[in-house]
Amino acid sequence: MEKKKNPTYFQWFFKEHIKTKQGAMKIPATIFGIIMAFYVPGPVLGEYWGGWVPIWPVIGIFIAVYGFLIGIILQPVGIYRRLIRLDWFNRRENFK
Repeated sequence: MEKKKNPTYFQWFFKEHIKTKQGAMKIPATIFGIIMAFYVPGPVLGEYWGGWVPIWPVIGIFIAVYGFLIGIILQPVGIYRRLIRLDWFNRRENFK
């Protein structure tokens, strides 16, 4: 029995993962995260430098913004790695 080649990450992401409801939300969420990563630092640091906000909320805001962006980008990578490790792409052919 010949083992078929697994799809690349980008083939899987744009052909299969985006078709699901959760996968389809990754693209707008990533764009939102990138916009927020550029927008948030200015006003937050302006408030901090003005003496209105202590340092701990500023650190928390940066962790939340950049953590969201990193998480939304890396979550599909983790799903793809698990599918490869489980040999999902070859095993699902048996069920069709």
